[in-house]
Amino acid sequence: MGKNKKIKVLLCSPYGKIVGGISRWTGHVLDYYNGEKPNDVLLEHFYISDKAKGIHHGTNIIIRIYSGFKSYIPFILKLKKKLSTSRFDIVHFASSASISLTKDIWALKVARRKGVKTIIHFHFGRIPELYIKKNWEQKLLHNVIMLADKVIVIDEMSYNTLIDKGYNNIELLPNPLTPKVAKIINENKEIIKIDNKIVFAGHVVETKGVFELIDACKTIPNIKLKILGFVSDEIKQKLIEKAGDNYDNWLDIAGEKDFETIIKEMLSAGVFVLPTYTEGFPNVIIESMACACPIVTTKVGAIPEMLDIENGENNGICIEPKNVDQLRLAIIRMLEDREFAINCGINAQKRVMEMYSMPKIWNQLEQIWTKTA
Repeated sequence: MGKNKKIKVLLCSPYGKIVGGISRWTGHVLDYYNGEKPNDVLLEHFYISDKAKGIHHGTNIIIRIYSGFKSYIPFILKLKKKLSTSRFDIVHFASSASISLTKDIWALKVARRKGVKTIIHFHFGRIPELYIKKNWEQKLLHNVIMLADKVIVIDEMSYNTLIDKGYNNIELLPNPLTPKVAKIINENKEIIKIDNKIVFAGHVVETKGVFELIDACKTIPNIKLKILGFVSDEIKQKLIEKAGDNYDNWLDIAGEKDFETIIKEMLSAGVFVLPTYTEGFPNVIIESMACACPIVTTKVGAIPEMLDIENGENNGICIEPKNVDQLRLAIIRMLEDREFAINCGINAQKRVMEMYSMPKIWNQLEQIWTKTA
């Protein structure tokens, strides 16, 4: 690359009305790019809605493959046309793994035939688990890694796993804290934390640990639990049934809210809880750290490194997933030892500003693009 030539990047990643962490990451990157107008990069976004998004791991494999093919073929055809009509130095693909790895393989081959460098960005934290299982998903993952010029992972365990397996094209890149959060915080300094208010934010599904959260909280007196995020009628009814007859005295299943409302709820939370079973690098943990929330969460994905749990409980408490007793005790500790809780929140806020600010992460991303190109 010449010194004065801008790197032209095509970012293939879900965005807009699509629910999920990758879509939010895409929004953060595009907002920063459009606002800061970096001198060294020309970034263009490209994506076609993934109609197979609602197909989950538990669905029959034949149905998943059929739905995948039906959804992915239009994307591949339009990508081929895009790369034929416009010149890019790099195509950066975001991936959620599972059956969509087949789409990634096709897309990487299309870009390679067009002579374009490729990056695959894995936005999930199950890579160590897959290399233990050595199942069909791991085999697809291996093929994707071998086809890509660079592979980005979001957590240290995934990075170390792939390096140990002998791959030499791996980069580690955490998710960023969007500047929007700091703006909302600065505009709402009058909001104070309510000691007995517990907040959950995320997709309200079983794998986020919401049923364990209800079990843990229903025996803790004098609390208010607020659950924020998209929730189906079926899940909502099951949560209410699990909560018991007097649930309306302490439980508020508020449903999906806009971003600003969620940040304001975090600012007022006495404790933020995410008892999830599996994660990559969850945005809600970054955001709750920025809001100085006392955090109770699980030892999955990048969460332990985000909260620096290896060096103690200075930034929050991490428990084992699916463990109701540990969850209850961790929440009670945050509620009863407010000095400890507030210090955790302050420390977490300082850490997220130092480690995961958008300018810092953008610089790392730009360096990866430069090395790849």
